[in-house]
Amino acid sequence: MRHPTPTLHRGYILLLSLVFLGILFTIATAYLNFVTSSARSTRYNVENVQALSLAEAGIDAAISQLNLSANYTGEADTPLGAGTYTVVVSNVNTNTKQITATGFVPDAENSRATKTVTVLANINTTVVSFRYGAQVGAGGLIMSNNARIEGNLYTDGPISGSGVITGDAVAAGSTTTISGITVQGTARAHSLSNCTVGGDAYYQTISNCSVAGTQHPGSTDSTSEAMPISDTQINAWEAIAAAGTVINGNYTLNGSQTFGPAEIQGDLVVNGTLLLSGIVWVRGNITFGNNAKLTVSPITGNGGAILIADAPGSEATKGIVTLANNMDASGNGTAGSYPMIISTRTGSTAITLSNNVDSIILYASRGTITVANNAGANQITAYGLSLSNNAVITYMSGLQNQAFSSGPGGSWAVVPRTYSISD
Repeated sequence: MRHPTPTLHRGYILLLSLVFLGILFTIATAYLNFVTSSARSTRYNVENVQALSLAEAGIDAAISQLNLSANYTGEADTPLGAGTYTVVVSNVNTNTKQITATGFVPDAENSRATKTVTVLANINTTVVSFRYGAQVGAGGLIMSNNARIEGNLYTDGPISGSGVITGDAVAAGSTTTISGITVQGTARAHSLSNCTVGGDAYYQTISNCSVAGTQHPGSTDSTSEAMPISDTQINAWEAIAAAGTVINGNYTLNGSQTFGPAEIQGDLVVNGTLLLSGIVWVRGNITFGNNAKLTVSPITGNGGAILIADAPGSEATKGIVTLANNMDASGNGTAGSYPMIISTRTGSTAITLSNNVDSIILYASRGTITVANNAGANQITAYGLSLSNNAVITYMSGLQNQAFSSGPGGSWAVVPRTYSISD
């Protein structure tokens, strides 16, 4: 029997070895490619996460910079960690901005990974609840012939005169009176005299009053309510104005001009049209001449606009607001876009309104507001209020929850549910 020669055995072994080596090489190559691909994929994923983190850091930086300066518009290729970020800030309206931040790894010029985040940011708003057509402090309300409040009234002082309140009237405290007035709704006061009440009456004493509803003698006196806007809130609004344009000295406006946010370090006289695009703080008196106009810029949306007369330290002599004959005020056509005028004048007349003005809020929690013959407004809050013959306050339901730009220092914040990511 013949056996294979040793040379033939060696040939088989060599062939098998080559086959196994080929298989091992193929496996090793595939494994190396897998490891290389996995490493590349892992690096790609890591760099994409880094780019996204850089973009989000850019959003945070933009919010921080906006709270330092509302004029911040962005920055380019700012280094941070493993890469850089670029921020672009654009205006949507006075109270809203769009922030677009892009993260690059390692930088914008040699980018291996890029992520972009876009958000909207706005100034926090506060909702001021004007629950009454008129809210009056301890100075009380005086109504002359045919004066009317179309809505409810609340006061911490007396109500007297000969006018009509179409809603409820509440005079809070143990010394308050309602005298000579017609209240078509419910009347509440410590004392009622020479009055006509169309609804129920709550009182401690009553004299010569006609009550159509149920009488409640011996009723507990109503408790005092806080004014709807605090001094802290006014200071916050002034901070927003001061961060905008600053005008030294007195300023006279002729023609049509847009203001806001702005601070005027003197008196303001308006002979033309003042278009409010934000909060304007006047450190003196405000006078609207005959035929002058106050309106709200469309870019404010329904956030309203505010004009403040406040001279800190000189409240007894300054902060007077005069709205002359044929002066016109209006919103921008969007529901809730009421202009509001605030005076911090103490004591005597803080605001004088000489003409019927639609869609305006007047606020003077330390002084008296006087509404002249045939003049009117939508909502008035004052320490004291005097309505002359035929003056009318017509309350609008939209004033109950009116939003104004606000927040501590007018702080910017990301609007929820506006976050989006793109490569």
